[in-house]
Amino acid sequence: MNKIVLGTLFSAMAVLTACDLDKYPETNISTETAWQTIDDATRFETGLYSFLQTINGGLYIYAADYQSDLFNATYSFSNRGGDLHRWDFTSSQYDIEDIYKNNYFCITNCNNIINNIDNIVLESEDEQQKAKNIKGTAYLIRALCYHTLAVRFAKDYEPETASSDLGLPLVLDVDPNAKPSRSSLADTYKQIKSDITEARKLMTTEGASNSIYLTTDVIDALEARVDLYMHNYAEAVTISESLINKYPLSTTKDNLSKVFLNDEGSEIIYKVFLSIDERTNELPYYLYWNTSINSYSPDFVPSQWVIDLYEDNDIRKDTYFLRTKVVCGDKSADNIYMLNKYPGNPDLKTTTYEYYNMPKLFRSAEFYLIAAEASYKEGNEPAALGYLNDLRTQRGASSLNNKSGDELFKSIKEEWIREYIGEGMRLNDLKRWHDGFQRHDPQDLNILSIGTGMESLNINSENQKFVWEIPANDQNANSNLSPNWN
Repeated sequence: MNKIVLGTLFSAMAVLTACDLDKYPETNISTETAWQTIDDATRFETGLYSFLQTINGGLYIYAADYQSDLFNATYSFSNRGGDLHRWDFTSSQYDIEDIYKNNYFCITNCNNIINNIDNIVLESEDEQQKAKNIKGTAYLIRALCYHTLAVRFAKDYEPETASSDLGLPLVLDVDPNAKPSRSSLADTYKQIKSDITEARKLMTTEGASNSIYLTTDVIDALEARVDLYMHNYAEAVTISESLINKYPLSTTKDNLSKVFLNDEGSEIIYKVFLSIDERTNELPYYLYWNTSINSYSPDFVPSQWVIDLYEDNDIRKDTYFLRTKVVCGDKSADNIYMLNKYPGNPDLKTTTYEYYNMPKLFRSAEFYLIAAEASYKEGNEPAALGYLNDLRTQRGASSLNNKSGDELFKSIKEEWIREYIGEGMRLNDLKRWHDGFQRHDPQDLNILSIGTGMESLNINSENQKFVWEIPANDQNANSNLSPNWN
């Protein structure tokens, strides 16, 4: 497979309209000049892939996880993510601002392609097909960005209230002066589904394990995820089945370790390409090695109750966690489990202690869980239990028997934790299930930052901060944006 070579690309091209200028400044280029050949379109597509590096991994994962109930802040965490962990963050929280801003920057780049690529005069059938794929890619990435934003900056989608619930500002053109108001949540999801439909019409690149390119299988993966949130349960199951059959799970500890260490595995549907020269969003906070004291000194460690969810034969327990001594400030403890999903790909390291891994946006494990949850919601409990056990047994865990009703749903929820801990899904899951939480049973209080109640924080399911606020800067710049919080 050819590697993607990414470069810096401006997200918007300024257009001069003054009648007394007969040439463009060196820092600007007209739309007409920018869109002349298929090579121009290819460069814009490269820019989109570059933006996928920006909006995935790092803070785009840990911000929501710090807010969840799965991790505890250590004595040496230096308040990194403390406002999120305490649930006292404001509309000016910097990580949240970046997530909002950069996803909309990416949407702007998608709009640039969607609205201008048809202006190119194409010379051959090959160029026509390339143009279709590029345009389809822009639709797909726009859908992905809008769904990412909807899950975090809007309420959970409920069909009965979606038409009255606030959605997102839908920006479909490149207009730096626009001040859009927020659409309804129903219209936001309608736009997401529309973009997925357009991508299906245009894209032809077939999927394969470990793809660094967006493919028709990535369209399926995103749509199954969206369908789960929209309560389109039958559709979610059907699409999930097709992905489960095509992308085999890792069934040995060695193969599963390669998924997270080397970013390679049969279950990876799509991963964001990184190289030694193009690395973004390092994630050292769960597994940080402090060279000054020659010891691990993580900012956050998983709670003991989370570790206890795993059976000893479950290959995920020894793969997803590293158990060893940690030193946090002047506190230390032996046999502490740390999250080991971001150990640093050896091919991306320039020094020993770096923590760059390619974000794996879609793995087939998710679609066992989507199929299980959607089947349960459809009332097909035998099918739900079947999907759940298929995932569990392939990971080395025991098969669950005689599970039904609330007990079965509880098991499905716990399996989401086992499989996706530390990958930024927990807060989304809690919101989708309308569940609150109480942090409990940390591994070792001695190494934790205590005194603020973080280790025993109790959050009601109705807490408004399950939905992030539209950043203050955006509200100040655009008075048409209605806030989420009272």
